Amino acid sequence: MESQKRRGRRVAPPAGIEISLTPLIDTVLVLLVTFMVAMPVMQNAIKIDLPRGAANDNQSSGAQAQDGITVYVDKQRRLFLNEQPVKAHELIDRIEQKLGKTRSQVVFVKADRSVPYGDVVRIVDDIKYLGKVEYVALATQNE
Repeated sequence: MESQKRRGRRVAPPAGIEISLTPLIDTVLVLLVTFMVAMPVMQNAIKIDLPRGAANDNQSSGAQAQDGITVYVDKQRRLFLNEQPVKAHELIDRIEQKLGKTRSQVVFVKADRSVPYGDVVRIVDDIKYLGKVEYVALATQNE
């Protein structure tokens, strides 16, 4: 048989042996379903109980929130910038870095309802003081 390989002849594989793609397809589908189920959980990793509001503004949709800058304030008053923990004294500098030279980007503030109103106003004022942000949107839950 080795002499046949050396001369360039191909040897046919034994009959009845097949490679089954079914286990590979099953594995890929299980991974796909797992990621589809886990994705919404990963996006809402920061637990915030938003205050309720009746206003329904189509311009501040979830698609824009994903593309823009979002500041989160949880019950313990910890700050997050796009889901990354940040210290209070670093927040404005980090927002300025993310904005770069662009102007008039929307910054979304998602604060837990138990956070004092004064703390939220202070964050909004600091963001507006940058001069690069035209709109600061406060997130609420639909009633």
